[in-house]
Amino acid sequence: MPNHTKKVEINLGYACNAKCPFCYYYESVVTKSNEHTLTTEDAKNQLVQAKMLGIEEIEFTGGEVTLRKDLPELIAYAKKKLGFSIVCLITNGIRLSKREYMASLVNAGVDDILFSVHGHDAHTHDYLTKVPRSFHHIMDAIDHAHACGLRVRTNTVVCKANYRYLTEIMRLLIDKKVDNINFVMFNPVIQAKNTNIIKDVYVNYADAGQEIIKAIQSYEAELPHFNVRYMPFCFLPGYEKYITNMDQMTFDPDEWDNFASFRIRKGGVVAWLCTLVGIMHIPYLAFIVKHGVKAICTAGMTRFYVLKDRIKTRSCKQCAYENVCDYIYNDYYTTFGEADMTPVRGNKIYDPTWSMIAAKNRKPSELPKKYQQSIAAKNTLPWTGNATTHEIVHGIRCTEDLSS
Repeated sequence: MPNHTKKVEINLGYACNAKCPFCYYYESVVTKSNEHTLTTEDAKNQLVQAKMLGIEEIEFTGGEVTLRKDLPELIAYAKKKLGFSIVCLITNGIRLSKREYMASLVNAGVDDILFSVHGHDAHTHDYLTKVPRSFHHIMDAIDHAHACGLRVRTNTVVCKANYRYLTEIMRLLIDKKVDNINFVMFNPVIQAKNTNIIKDVYVNYADAGQEIIKAIQSYEAELPHFNVRYMPFCFLPGYEKYITNMDQMTFDPDEWDNFASFRIRKGGVVAWLCTLVGIMHIPYLAFIVKHGVKAICTAGMTRFYVLKDRIKTRSCKQCAYENVCDYIYNDYYTTFGEADMTPVRGNKIYDPTWSMIAAKNRKPSELPKKYQQSIAAKNTLPWTGNATTHEIVHGIRCTEDLSS
C-alpha cells in the first residue's frame, strides 16, 4: 500500500534572479514587486506549524530561495532545531555554482536539491532564464551537490522553446547522474492573463507527448526515477506509469501535502472550507478512506484545486482514467480545445496509484539508502554558521574542498 506524503513547501517569497517566462510568479519577478516575502520569523513560525501538523520533510521554495541571506539559518533551524528528517530546496542553481555558498548550505543541513534545468545546452537554457551563463552555473552546482553527497533532482518545464529537445535533455541529466528527472508541463495559473507570455511558451500536450515518448524510448533502460507532471494520461499511452498528476501527488514522497501546505499559508478555517468542498468531489473516496484522515484531507484539497483551475471535457468523461486524472487547465482548453484528446476505453479506474512508480521510489521521511549515511554523518555535526565545516560523506570528506 502506498504511503501518504509527509512533505510541505515553505514559500519564502517571489524574488528571483532569473526571468523564466513560464514562472507562476512572472509578473512579480519582472516588476520586482516581490510580494509575499516572509520574514525570518514568519518562516520559522511556518516551520513550527508544519512540525505540529506531523510533517517530516520541508522544501524551501520561491522565487529563488538562495537570494535569502537567512537561508542557511532557516535550513539549520528546520534540521537542527526542529528535527525535520529531510530538508530540501528548489533553485535555479546560479548562486550554488559558488562552492563556498554550497558549503554553507551543506553545513546548515540541506539534504536534497531540486534544480531547474530547462535546456540541453546553454543557448536554450539561458534563453529561458534570461540569464547569461545560467546553464554553466547550474551544471557546476549539480557537480558541487554530488561532491557533497546530496540527493539531486531536476525539474524541466516543458514549453515551446525546449519540447523538441527533451531527448537531449534526458540524456544530459542521465549523464549528470541525477536521482530524479521531472518533466513538468507548462500550465498558466497566476499569470494566465499574460497572453504575450503564454503564446511564446505554450505547447500542445499531443506534440509534447510525442517527444516525451521518444525520450523514454531512447533511454528507458538508463532512466533514474522519472515522472511527467500535469499531463492527462491519454497523451502518454503505454507510459502512464510515468505520470504523476495532482491525485497521484498525495502518494509521491517528493511532492507536497497540499492540505498541510495550504493550511500553513492560509490558516485553518480557509483550508478546511476548501478541503470540505474538495472532499465532496473526490471520485475515488472509497479508496482514499483506507489511507486515513490526513490522506483524505490532502486528496480533498487536491480536488479543490482541480475544481478551481481545470475542466473535465467530453473526452474525459468517456475515458477509463476519468476518476484518477486532473483533466486539462481551463486556459489550455481555451487555447487548444480537446480535439487531440483520445479517450482510453475500458473499465473506470478508481485507484489513483494504479500505475504510478513514484510511490515505490522511497518512503516518506526516508531518502534512498545511498544517501542515508551522508545524512547521518551530517546530523552529528553542529551548526557553526560558516562555510568551513565539512560534512562526512559515505565515510570520507567531500570529493572537492568546497570552502576553497
